[in-house]
Amino acid sequence: MARIFRSAATRRLTGFAAIALMLAIAILSLLPAGDLPPVEGSDKLKHFIAYSTLGLAFAIWAGPGRALRAFVLTIGYGALMEIAQALAPTGREASFLDEGANALGAGLGTLVALALRRL
Repeated sequence: MARIFRSAATRRLTGFAAIALMLAIAILSLLPAGDLPPVEGSDKLKHFIAYSTLGLAFAIWAGPGRALRAFVLTIGYGALMEIAQALAPTGREASFLDEGANALGAGLGTLVALALRRL
């Protein structure tokens, strides 16, 4: 199974998935709160799920030996989205707690990618 996560095709596919996830996260992060579809559940859980998925995609895309780089990139993207929320005139605001949920999710996604490589 580890071989599949090291193949160029898998890494390319997860690179495209990471770009699509970044785009979806950016859109959902920058839309006015009233324009978002109603989804039950904790805001922090939504952040955690989104960034764990992104962290997983980044870590597989980055390849063996680059998990830390993928983790930092995912956290950086989360911070960038929080700053963008603070600057955008959409009525949304930045939150350190949201970034904390983003970072925890990024960590889980990265750890899952590392575990999958070892199978």
